[in-house]
Amino acid sequence: MFKVSAKHLLTGDELSRSELEGLIDYAIELKASRDNGTADRPLVGKHLAMLFEKPSLRTRMSFSIAMQELGGTTVESLSSTSKKEEPEDVARVLSGYVHAVMVRTHEQSVLERMASKSSIPVINGLSELHHPCQIMADLMTLKQTFGKLAGLKVAYIGDGNNILHSLLLMAPYIGVHLTYACPEGYEPSGFIVKKAKARARSSGGSIQAFDKPMDAVAGANAIYTDVWTSMGFESQESDRERAFEGYQVNETLYAAAAPNAVVMHCLPMIRGKEISDAMADHENSVLFRQSENRLHVQKALIVGLLNRLALASTHTNHSAGLGVSAKSASTGGRAQLA
Repeated sequence: MFKVSAKHLLTGDELSRSELEGLIDYAIELKASRDNGTADRPLVGKHLAMLFEKPSLRTRMSFSIAMQELGGTTVESLSSTSKKEEPEDVARVLSGYVHAVMVRTHEQSVLERMASKSSIPVINGLSELHHPCQIMADLMTLKQTFGKLAGLKVAYIGDGNNILHSLLLMAPYIGVHLTYACPEGYEPSGFIVKKAKARARSSGGSIQAFDKPMDAVAGANAIYTDVWTSMGFESQESDRERAFEGYQVNETLYAAAAPNAVVMHCLPMIRGKEISDAMADHENSVLFRQSENRLHVQKALIVGLLNRLALASTHTNHSAGLGVSAKSASTGGRAQLA
């Protein structure tokens, strides 16, 4: 029975190396059982709530289908159809209805506040700082392609955003050598880089920043990019396009990578901007395998979290998990969840 020790998945660094590797291997098994028609339905009678403050295609589809194929159900709430409410209160309400909640939100603090009062697993479906479910799918894709993860060189080119943050925290932790090149002023969080380097030192991975994309991709087994302007930064689009000139993943850049290097993108992409048409449709492009693998890793994650919760419930009374003392209640940052 696959399970993880973490109660929530907010950043990805809650998982130990063995749990992350086990999750990827379990996801590969789940894909195989789906393909050959032998899939089990271990989550009959279980329910997943999905809260969306940001638009979604892959997150909504992959989580919905994952729960359905595992035998469970989903209920979703959109920011446009719900009242403003404190994240802590939302978490306590949902803890009485469902068995886990996935949140796609603008602010990481919303996830943290929900997790602080939730007796059920809280899953980060995307925030402005982290996108761990996507990176788990990416690691699965690399494992399928190369048969291993430790020792691979992955080069990220572009914005120092939530994708790069999650790559930094998760990929080197299982032995990947991660290089990256971002324009000046668009680098990743220094705090996250420092934390990621400390994690990498204990696991054989490495992290190195470069000023020039060509230097970052030299000899890389995979080249990864993302949109230059993420949701919420549309007002900066013209400035960003000027800053990111020279950071497109194209044939010239690809020529500096290792032979048969794969091309990666979390999607959606803007063809002709951060990635050329030729690279998006290249024979070594794995973009759409990455998106499919969201389904499989999220199945593995949900099973792992709920198996942990089931075991914990044999030792802990459910109502105790909801108890909150007045002294411990947060008083800062009153962000509200739509």
